[in-house]
Amino acid sequence: MDDKRAENDEKDKKDEGLLLAIDGARIKFNTHLGKFKVLNNVPTTQDKLTGTVVEKQIPNFIFDDGFQMISLTEWQDFGTAKVQENFVLLKKSTLPGIGKMPGNIPPESGKIEFVTSGQVNAPEKIDPKGAPVPENKDGKCPNCSAEFTADLIRETIGVKNLSSKQQQIINSILPYLNKYRKDFGLDTCLRKAHFIAQIALESAWFTTFEEEEEYSSSISLGVFSSSAIQINSTIVESLKDHLTSIFKIVDAKGNLISKTNDELKTILLNEKPSIIDGELYGNYKGIKDPKNPKKRMDKVLKEVLKADKSLEYKIVLQPHNYFGIPLMSRAYAPYPGDTRGLGNGDELTRDGWKFKGRGLKQVTGRGNYENFSKYRNKNPFTDDTTGAIDFTEEKPGVSLKGKYLKLSDDAMYATQSGLWFWNEGTKYNKKTAKQHADNDDVDSVSKAINRYDTKALPKRAKNYERAKIAFGIKEHYEFIKKEKK
Repeated sequence: MDDKRAENDEKDKKDEGLLLAIDGARIKFNTHLGKFKVLNNVPTTQDKLTGTVVEKQIPNFIFDDGFQMISLTEWQDFGTAKVQENFVLLKKSTLPGIGKMPGNIPPESGKIEFVTSGQVNAPEKIDPKGAPVPENKDGKCPNCSAEFTADLIRETIGVKNLSSKQQQIINSILPYLNKYRKDFGLDTCLRKAHFIAQIALESAWFTTFEEEEEYSSSISLGVFSSSAIQINSTIVESLKDHLTSIFKIVDAKGNLISKTNDELKTILLNEKPSIIDGELYGNYKGIKDPKNPKKRMDKVLKEVLKADKSLEYKIVLQPHNYFGIPLMSRAYAPYPGDTRGLGNGDELTRDGWKFKGRGLKQVTGRGNYENFSKYRNKNPFTDDTTGAIDFTEEKPGVSLKGKYLKLSDDAMYATQSGLWFWNEGTKYNKKTAKQHADNDDVDSVSKAINRYDTKALPKRAKNYERAKIAFGIKEHYEFIKKEKK
């Protein structure tokens, strides 16, 4: 009996080292049982998708009792064979992590283990060259059709671990990227690598769906001046609710003369002091104290004199934070010689804020929101049943509320708008970003996405250098070269 038990134990160990974990394998996490689901489009084993080490997203693990993983680390005890350059999972593989039941039940630590491999028959061996990759009969690079994963994105942005915010954003867009990729220009290694490299920068490394507003006083966007200009009615009207935070009035002895926003508005329009406008809208720290360079102090803009030439009061600019709505409204307002073609109204329409950068690509400008609306209405996205939407539509009777907010509030529209821009929303040298990606021209792709932000070109190129490795561009070219022989 002992000999038989030892024989069975030895057979079980052998099977765990040979059995590949495939789609449908049964799993457990402590006392919770469930099913393993392969999300990537990979070669099959016994007609089921083969598990690899990239399968470590929350949707990969479906538990029978509603238990859900909330964080995962790295697979352990995986195989030495590879499928599409990723190590295969074995029945003995484990994945440490943390999960919890719905409600206020405390989270549990543990590890995901395979109860079954999902295979019907155990193979005698695993081909060290990468079985069970089937013969490629269509002559296409097998990686071109592979799905996006969080790991591919993480490797592109060059971080060891994703933050919780990055995980949230990435997990929200992955289902849409993988659903839309074949029909909307993300169906090759090159296109995928270039796209992720670009939207990584656009989305601030996958931390937001909307453009930040925290600019410094040295703003260089749009109509902002590089030298002092005279305050005018547009500036005062745009900032009318913030004037007491920006200015103060002091008497000859330096005592504060209290003023309301309306009173300051009248004074500014009458006296018209000159100032660099970025110091009004952006984050302004003040001027350096000549007695202590580490300290900042107020800036006197104008001294107003009495009839007898004695000082009546001073108009003073004080340190303050940025003012997002006026700031973006001015940054994206049209100006003489403006070549951006944003289609916005002037600063006081607030179009610059309403149609600031939103979505994965940070689509900007009323004209671009209109064009995206038209594209989406003519080119339905897979499984999107929400119908035609005008993303420039405003909410009647409610200021600064409209359907333009959907691009930053909803991951589906954020992804769709990014794909529109990639496919036909922008051109550089008469070619779209997608077409430049086909030529593997990172500089032209970057300029198609945003030719105005030249300071960011090196960052975009660096992203692509990492994406080339993550998405296997070298292997892609080697495969194509081999197929041509």
